Amino acid sequence: MIIPKDAPPIAPAPAPSWARVHQVPIRECGQPLVPLSLAPERILVRPAYYAAGIPGALPECHAREEVQKRLWAAQALLPPFLRLVILDAWRGVQVQTELYARCRAALARAHPGADAATLDELTGRFVALPSVEPGRPSPHVTGGAVDLALATVAGAPLWFGAAFDFPGPVSATRHFEELLEAGQPLDDQGREALTNRRLLHHVMTRAGFVNYHAEWWHFEYGTQRWALLEGRNEAVFGVAAPDLNPFATLAQGPPAP
Repeated sequence: MIIPKDAPPIAPAPAPSWARVHQVPIRECGQPLVPLSLAPERILVRPAYYAAGIPGALPECHAREEVQKRLWAAQALLPPFLRLVILDAWRGVQVQTELYARCRAALARAHPGADAATLDELTGRFVALPSVEPGRPSPHVTGGAVDLALATVAGAPLWFGAAFDFPGPVSATRHFEELLEAGQPLDDQGREALTNRRLLHHVMTRAGFVNYHAEWWHFEYGTQRWALLEGRNEAVFGVAAPDLNPFATLAQGPPAP
């Protein structure tokens, strides 16, 4: 079934704190990370942080195998003239640390009177605190989080009302829904952003992902947030890393077929 561009409104969703999210236990399933760019006929991959020159960013987006399968399922729900565009998935702690520092610095410039605690709280809305602690990993460190947008098959990106990674209220997934609910009319760009957010949100949630309420582009599967919002007892993805060293397991002999 293809979801039309007039997808229904995005319903209000819980907004649990990081403390609540990290209370969810993790039972690591051991599923490997896989590159996402090997099926360009299904989804498009454009590693945004590598293109931006972020230290430690990779020229490939990796995610858990189940995330890859569900991205294919989400793509199948789109109209045939649209494609998912993956901007980021797994990221190492070096990249997470750099993004956190850059976001905090930008917010400090935008809020010159904010104290350290306020800046930490504001930053945490848009970039998770860098962590590879077993019980509280940053979502992207698990390989279960993905940032993405939509583009036409001709290569034209769709408008979502806020740029990827913009740290402001307009990036909240339901921003335009809430304007409508408050009785505020939307201009043409606002209606376009609303339509595109609805479409992206519905194909991703139909495929089993959950959305992070503060970012229209961020979805998760298998993580602590996913488990909490889906009513699961535990997450299945903990800290992970892609195997980028072909010599690391040489002493173990060749892999099994």
